[in-house]
Amino acid sequence: MLIVPSADRPDVFAVNVFRVRPEHQRPLVECIRDAGDPAGIAGLLSMHLLCSEDGTQVTNFMHWAGKDALDAATARNPVIKATRTAIRRFVEGPEPYQVVDVKRR
Repeated sequence: MLIVPSADRPDVFAVNVFRVRPEHQRPLVECIRDAGDPAGIAGLLSMHLLCSEDGTQVTNFMHWAGKDALDAATARNPVIKATRTAIRRFVEGPEPYQVVDVKRR
């Protein structure tokens, strides 16, 4: 998971990029969707699922109220724990990333 802080604000963005076989892309998206309503996760402001056109990646882009909210949810939230376990059957990776440059307005 790549965590990108906002400039001069407490909120953070968390990005998960999952590498999958094309036949697993749609099932992975459904697995994430079926995990539960993101509105019920404290501190999660928004979540966007993106699919590559070639079928080999799913990106989960999440906006959190802050690093503490993200840490609390990933440590204790049963929806997130169950999703992490379930997605392993579809994911090829993980592929680690690091932030090399951030440009802000």
